[in-house]
This record gives sequence, structure tokens and C-alpha cells, in this order.
Amino acid sequence: MKMNDKAKMKKEKIRDFAPTKKGQPVFGFFKKIFFRPIYGVRLESSLEELPDKAIIASVHVAKSGPMAITVSYPKRCAMWGHHGMLGGYKERFLYLRNVLYIQKMHKGKFISTLKSLVEAAFSIFVYKGMNVLGTYTDMRLLGTVKRSMEVLDNGMSVIIFPEDSSEGYFDEIRSAFPGFVMLASLYYKKRGEDVPVIPTYVTTKERRLILGQPRYVHEMELSGMKAEEIAEVIKEDINSLYRDYVATGNAVEVTAKSAQVRTRGYYGEEEIARDT
Repeated sequence: MKMNDKAKMKKEKIRDFAPTKKGQPVFGFFKKIFFRPIYGVRLESSLEELPDKAIIASVHVAKSGPMAITVSYPKRCAMWGHHGMLGGYKERFLYLRNVLYIQKMHKGKFISTLKSLVEAAFSIFVYKGMNVLGTYTDMRLLGTVKRSMEVLDNGMSVIIFPEDSSEGYFDEIRSAFPGFVMLASLYYKKRGEDVPVIPTYVTTKERRLILGQPRYVHEMELSGMKAEEIAEVIKEDINSLYRDYVATGNAVEVTAKSAQVRTRGYYGEEEIARDT
């Protein structure tokens, strides 16, 4: 680790989600009356039971994708997100304008500036309500992984968007970063538990949240696969959900037991119980 990376880690104030803290009642209120009616999507899964502790590897698709998962997935989760989302007002403004709107959504500078000036004022409350864990492109990512392990230790799931979105959001993932593989691998080494990685596809246009069959990173490592190879396999699992169900309009095949999971989603009993 370089000295400047160490200095950043020491100097930076950790503002992201801590699993030991209580939820935010204000966000929970707006989640019920505002975010869920607008962003809620239908959960579709052939899984007979959703684990409390898992890594949800999902496509981002659009700006609204993370919120759709937050209000629709019926388990308590934290979520990886750009560290600029959790900074001060100026840092949030620069992230929203330069990264989200201009770089990823290809909006013009003028409209991006206007939208970001407004959104940066309240976005911190939304991001913290979504339990965002700040991510980095340097050694500070190890801190994110450590806090993610604490989330898993508390019986929660971690939502990670592994796609390289530097050129924008697309229907299919073009390339995937292996950070989620590193988290699963390290969790097994430290805790002895091969936590499931669930390939996930969310589409707010079709209002669907589709869960694939889980993968187990340690099991894949035992077969001799490297982190990049595992990330590539799970990337294709995610893309297959789009090709098999979203692009074709096909429904997910379910058993009688998995149908109980499928019909929950943002209006289901587990979600309601979690918010009360």
C-alpha cells in the first residue's frame, strides 16, 4: 500500500452504512409513500428460499436500478456505491454532475449542473437510507470489503453492481470487476462460510427484479478458477437473465414453494414487516 493511500484512509471520515446502527425512520417513511410506488418492481425467482446473507450481483441498467432493488428485495441489505455519494455537498455535486449525469448518462453539462445542484442537497439522506458503502479504485477498497464483511456477519446481504459503467449503463454487462468475488473469497477465508452470490437482473422499464441460481465462489476456486474467470461466469449469468426473460418477455418458471418467494417483492409480507 502506498503512503498516500494510507494517508487517505486515515484522513477520510467514514460516512457509510454501519450494520450496528438503527435504520432511518424518515427514509423508511418516504420509502413507503414515495419510493416504493414509483420504483417498486416485481420480484421473480425460482429459489425456494431467499437467504438472509448473500451477495446480490446485479446489473445497474439505469439511475433508478439501485433504488428499485432497495424497495423491492425482501431482505435487509447494504449496497456498494461510488464514494462520492457519501461526501460533503461539493463532493456529491461533482459526483452527480461529472460521473452520473455527464459520464454515465450522457447528459449535457447545463442540465447536469442544474439537476446536481438540487439533488446534492438531499441525496446524502437517500444514500444513507439505502445503506450505501463507499467504494474506491485504490487500496481503500479493502476498507469497503471489511465493512461488507461486518454487514454479512449481521445476517444481511450486500448488493454489488460489478459492471464497468464508465461509458454508461447498458442492457447487458460488457465487462465486470471482480470486487464481489474478492469479498466472497475473503469471507470464506476469514469466516469459513461460502456465502451465495445471486446473479440478479433489475429493469424498471419492465418493473421486474429477476433472481438467478446462486453461485459459490469458494467452490469455483476449488475447480482452479481465478477471480477474473469467476467474475466472467457470473457476468454471463446476469446477462442470461436479460436474454432469457427480459428480452423475450418470458416469465420465470417457479415451483409451488418458490412461488411464495416470487409473489412477495415490494408489496410482500417480509418487506412490510421489515419496515415496521
